[in-house]
Amino acid sequence: MKNKILHAGDLLVVKDLKAAFPGSPDMPRVLRGISLSLNSGEILGIVGESGSGKTIFSKCLIRLESPAKIISGSIFFDDQELTKKTEKELRLIRGKRIALVMQNPKAAMDPVFTMGSQFDEVVALNKLSKKKKRKIIYNLLENVGIASPKERCCQYPHEWSRGMLQRAQLVMAFSASPELLILDEVTSALDPTICLQILDLIVSFKHEHHAGIILITHDLSIASKICDRVAVMHQGLIVESGTVSDIFDNPVHPYTKLLVSSS
Repeated sequence: MKNKILHAGDLLVVKDLKAAFPGSPDMPRVLRGISLSLNSGEILGIVGESGSGKTIFSKCLIRLESPAKIISGSIFFDDQELTKKTEKELRLIRGKRIALVMQNPKAAMDPVFTMGSQFDEVVALNKLSKKKKRKIIYNLLENVGIASPKERCCQYPHEWSRGMLQRAQLVMAFSASPELLILDEVTSALDPTICLQILDLIVSFKHEHHAGIILITHDLSIASKICDRVAVMHQGLIVESGTVSDIFDNPVHPYTKLLVSSS
């Protein structure tokens, strides 16, 4: 299997990560030994069909509540072992240093607060005045294709479409300027024009902030457009990884060949 050697100096290093669904005698494993690395200023695409373990992996990375529990392995972020940290310590890292944009945007929003107040709370991590926060928010909302941002910020989540909420999650993530950005199927609810705008913004964010980005997607065409490297996940394992040209022009694993041929 083509794979990059893991270095302690990388922004993120995952070693032999295993996770299982508890409550069953045989503890069925959803992650069966994931190892990968990510540098600052790099986009790593994780591709694979639904049920391959991609979303579970994204939640395990920052130890968010998930049906699966980590049973072994290591997650090093900036040389800090995340699997050893307490929930209190993790809360200081989530959002500010590591941001996760999930596939279900409605689950990430609080229905009783306006969108503007929820944006303010995230941007508050940067300790800016409310006026400066709102200027950043309005500009970002316009950049992701949401018109009349001032009026939209007075609305509640149920007044926004799913695609708008997905873009709102991206705004929240971008505004916190995280070092590691994890994007789980963020373009799945967007029309092609907005999708291209979002991909451009992701690449711009990488360059401007020298951020490491993990892009989780089932869409190989998206991965081929903006990723520096690609890891193919199948049944809880990384079966192949390499540069975009490695994976798309010269796939080795049978599952990778199947994915590429059907894309």
